[in-house]
Amino acid sequence: MIPGGGTKSFKVDKSTAHTFQVDPEIKGFCTSYEGRDVCNRFVNSNNVWTLDVISTQNCQTVPVCWDYYYYCDYWGYCWYQPYCTYQQQCWTTTELAEKGHTFAYDVENQVVVVDPHGQNTDTWQKVDQSVSLTAEKFVVTRDESNVKERDVFVHWVVNGAPMEGNTLTMKSDKPLFIRAEYRTEASYRVRVSSEFGNPTMDSVDGWYMKGQEATISVEKEVPSEGIMGALGGKEVFVAWRSPRGVESRDPTYAFTVQDATSLQAQWRTDDSQPMTILGALVVLVVVVLAILALYRTGRLFRPKAKAEPTELEKAQAEIESLKEQLKKKTPPEKPE
Repeated sequence: MIPGGGTKSFKVDKSTAHTFQVDPEIKGFCTSYEGRDVCNRFVNSNNVWTLDVISTQNCQTVPVCWDYYYYCDYWGYCWYQPYCTYQQQCWTTTELAEKGHTFAYDVENQVVVVDPHGQNTDTWQKVDQSVSLTAEKFVVTRDESNVKERDVFVHWVVNGAPMEGNTLTMKSDKPLFIRAEYRTEASYRVRVSSEFGNPTMDSVDGWYMKGQEATISVEKEVPSEGIMGALGGKEVFVAWRSPRGVESRDPTYAFTVQDATSLQAQWRTDDSQPMTILGALVVLVVVVLAILALYRTGRLFRPKAKAEPTELEKAQAEIESLKEQLKKKTPPEKPE
């Protein structure tokens, strides 16, 4: 164990082989991003080294003598000479195959990718490798008749720093924590209805983004249908109502859209003018009919015929006539 690397020497018996082994993986430093640790490590795929011994056989030819003979030459010179033969002698020597070995480690960095709509990986990559990622620009998460939601890609966050663009390419020269950040966009359908008038809104299709202001409107009053409308009857706007209750009592209503909703215009009928006119007509008709009835019965517009006088009335009239005549015949009184 050599923390930080280094060299270590051993004394070994060179007559036999030896095996050396190191850890296949050594953990390096770690860094925390968004509560998640990412580290680097040192990896050795050949962590076992066998130190072999090489045996060598050596041979040579040497003389072997074991007896002596006496020899004399022509001039009388004599000597003893051994009797020798030549033989081959062999021996074995052992040497270490190597004098040392280097365990080489590759540096690998941890690469964590978090993308709710794409890759979610936790891998180790060598420092010379590249990381290439592509995120969807938007992903539909909800598609209903009144609600539509989607996640819109904002940027990549690499070790806490935002990186623009939905395509990311970089070297894994350090531990990496990569997260795809999205924002949620919600669209809601606003529906308006009215029994009378022409309700309108400032969106052609009725869809609004969450938090957007919507404006709806309808006439304040409209003529009633049929004879009542011809006589001045009208339908008067009362309020905009939703499933929650009354939302506004103004014909033009602006509000912030927070969810899907439907608004219905509530009206009341104002027949005060037609009823006044009809009441006057009824009175007029009654008066006309009464006049006609009186006329037909002779009680209206005809002189009454004089009745015949009774006997008493005739006698009284005659007395009155005589009195008048007597007055005319009486002479005037003389003064005294």
